[in-house]
Amino acid sequence: MNNKYWRGVAMTLIAAVCWGIMSPIAKVLLNAGISLMSVMAFRALFVVITSGPLIYFSKGMKAFRPERRMLNFYLLSGILSVVFSGGGFLMSLKYLSVPEALILHYTFPLVTLMGSLFITHEKPTFLQVISGFLIVSGVYLGMVGGEKTFSGISIPGLMWGILAIIGISGQALVARRMCKGQKTDQLILLFFAHLSGGIVLVLGKSWMMGWTDLSNFTVMLFGLMVLQSFSGSLLAYGLFYTALKYVPAATVSLLCTLEIVVAVGLTALLLGQLPSVQEITGCLIIIVAIICATIRTSQRDEGNI
Repeated sequence: MNNKYWRGVAMTLIAAVCWGIMSPIAKVLLNAGISLMSVMAFRALFVVITSGPLIYFSKGMKAFRPERRMLNFYLLSGILSVVFSGGGFLMSLKYLSVPEALILHYTFPLVTLMGSLFITHEKPTFLQVISGFLIVSGVYLGMVGGEKTFSGISIPGLMWGILAIIGISGQALVARRMCKGQKTDQLILLFFAHLSGGIVLVLGKSWMMGWTDLSNFTVMLFGLMVLQSFSGSLLAYGLFYTALKYVPAATVSLLCTLEIVVAVGLTALLLGQLPSVQEITGCLIIIVAIICATIRTSQRDEGNI
């Protein structure tokens, strides 16, 4: 049983690495004039197109007609993960500074810890709570430094940021509860979540922004979007949803913050320069928090997996 726990831990860490790879690619796409909302819509379409045939040939047409309860779960997962989490964070960046958006966003492990008490009925450990605060501290020290933040903060930006937190924490909690209570098919979940979320994103962007940025597409940018979609959506979310079968939502949320460490390291590598002392300090704090939460939680939950 302990092997299942560590398998889930490994899946979550790989998913976090995949999400960390997305950040440098997103910067390239943004600098090329591609809206990140377009990128998110493309990622959703990519997952639907790639996972759909796999489901059809391995499970048949009946897989596309799930019972109503499961369909509601799939659709809710899409709204939480694709729309609220991704869309909310991107929209918060429109109104908030990057440091403000990061600090707000990385409070999501603490929100997941609290939600675990009421939604999955899994009590977090004391070290997990400490780890949550350490992660916020690591983000502040490493990514913000001495920069002044939260001075006259934008209310719309704050609301979008809170929506993103609800999305990223909610998807972990809801998926964990369903995975604990009954057998779920992660591939079908992946398909329907991105189908529903993608439809909402396409309609929302058509209404709010339009699609003029599509004129900036090149073959190279398309290739980067395919790479990002495969690693950051198909592979990462597949591993993320599967990990929740074996690991509590609180632990998964803490492990996912490895994403920011990978993003800092990869960005420094691509730019050919060492991270700053502040960035290294922040990343080390986050890594310590992840290790503490993982080791102690595995001992406590070993009998429950």
